[in-house]
Amino acid sequence: MHRTFWIQTSMLAVVLGAALAAPVGASMPDAWITTKAKLSLLTTEGVSAMAINVDTVSGRVTLHGTVRSAAEQVKAETVVQRINGVLGVRNLLQVVAVQDEQAVEGSDGILTERIAQTIQADPALKDSRIAVQSVHQGVVLLGGTATTLSAHLHAVAVVASTPGVRRVASEIQSPNTLGDAEIWREPTPSQPGTAYGMGEAASDMWITSATKMRLLADSQTPALAINVDTRLGVVTLFGIVPSEEAKAAAAADAHKVSGVTRVVNDLQVVASAPPPAVQVHDEELARVVKQGFATPAFKDIIVDVKHGVVRLTGTVRTGAQRLEAAVVARATQGVRAVQDEIRLRTATH
Repeated sequence: MHRTFWIQTSMLAVVLGAALAAPVGASMPDAWITTKAKLSLLTTEGVSAMAINVDTVSGRVTLHGTVRSAAEQVKAETVVQRINGVLGVRNLLQVVAVQDEQAVEGSDGILTERIAQTIQADPALKDSRIAVQSVHQGVVLLGGTATTLSAHLHAVAVVASTPGVRRVASEIQSPNTLGDAEIWREPTPSQPGTAYGMGEAASDMWITSATKMRLLADSQTPALAINVDTRLGVVTLFGIVPSEEAKAAAAADAHKVSGVTRVVNDLQVVASAPPPAVQVHDEELARVVKQGFATPAFKDIIVDVKHGVVRLTGTVRTGAQRLEAAVVARATQGVRAVQDEIRLRTATH
């Protein structure tokens, strides 16, 4: 006998775009949009980007955090809206007046030396060749080359967080696409806890990916309503959840991810009435999930459903596709959680 579920008439929600690198004519991947949005905000004059969180879902960017004025709020949205692939911007930035900030004493020369030492000591930048081109009244110009797009973002973020820096401009040369290793790393049998370790340029993206995967697997959290942003190991959760229990469960999931130094839980609790429902068996739920996998990338995924929990096995080519598959499954209304047991195909497959 099969358990039935109450689900909305619309069985399949919009799938999140999580591909690694978009081919010509395709929509840009969410991780790429988020990275470019953060870089643009960090290097735009008049935007306090270190107080802004960014997350992208299906090309739609959510901005969360604080700015100093309504003009800055509009400016941040305009900057992000111009990025290729952005389909819309949800601006949740709050205008918060701040007291006059205490200026950090020190000459531009001292600041130059401080930044150079910070870059040199950062293990995430050890393979890049990034240097300080100039510092003028706290405005830093960075140049050189970064091995990855995520390393480029990491360098700008680290410098922007340095005391005394007012703004960062970047002439760093870096790839304009994201590789799988920048978003996902498989744990090794001998080191199961090292999949998302700190000390590497892409660790923030790894943490974000791992946190989202945990949320997708947790039946207590409305995973697709929760935004995740990570900066230098600090995870910020924002969005709307139906209860304090769901809010606490989401924070607990984030805390379990290797490399997380702190979790800022800005989730808002908003109780909502249950939606209209129809009765559907597990078999029907599995059929609809499989319909969402009707692309070549997901052809080797096997779907099983028991009591509304979807179990995914089989193989995909990249770790980002593995995350995308979990999102597709959880986006199906009525799915309570997703057990991800997908493996990555080896080069010989």
